[in-house]
Amino acid sequence: MENNTLISQELEEMRSQISLLKDKLEKQTIVNDGHIRKSMQSKMSDINRTILAAIIAGGFALPYCTWYFWSQGLSIVFVAATALMLTVCLGLTVAKQINLKKMDLSNGNLVEVAEKLGSIRKHYQDWIKIAIPMVLVWFCWLIYEMISTLGATPMTMGFCCGALLGGLIGGFIGMRMNKKVIDRTTEILDYIKELQQGE
Repeated sequence: MENNTLISQELEEMRSQISLLKDKLEKQTIVNDGHIRKSMQSKMSDINRTILAAIIAGGFALPYCTWYFWSQGLSIVFVAATALMLTVCLGLTVAKQINLKKMDLSNGNLVEVAEKLGSIRKHYQDWIKIAIPMVLVWFCWLIYEMISTLGATPMTMGFCCGALLGGLIGGFIGMRMNKKVIDRTTEILDYIKELQQGE
């Protein structure tokens, strides 16, 4: 009888310890979940800042380039094509920013967030394949327009060299911004996988 009481007490103590362990594990999971979501929010803020910088640059470039090329007497077709190209690029960037702002990383459905983020990452990965040829064609067209309109004067050649240097610097900055968005979305998607595996 005494033996049974002792076993019963030991079982009760084990149950109590198991219950305490479960509570600790649940709290640890909640803390980890909260920490991961905070990290995701930080990465998302970084993405939003990067895209906002691109929107501001595009918002400046669209009216300025349109006005400048028009004032230099370049062809209407070139000016219109430039304005259209910048408008489309700016519009797509704004659309991605709006989609990102709608995402709720703190309490939202992670499956939906992962799908949307995956789509945004794919857009930025594919954009490089479109943007590089498009900008090269546009730049060659710009040089042709400048020389055919203003002649091969030293001033025109200086402008073309300046445009080439500016294009290289702008391209480098744009590629870095693009890579940053891709890297941050990849990091958030990795966090989401980690959270889903813990569920």
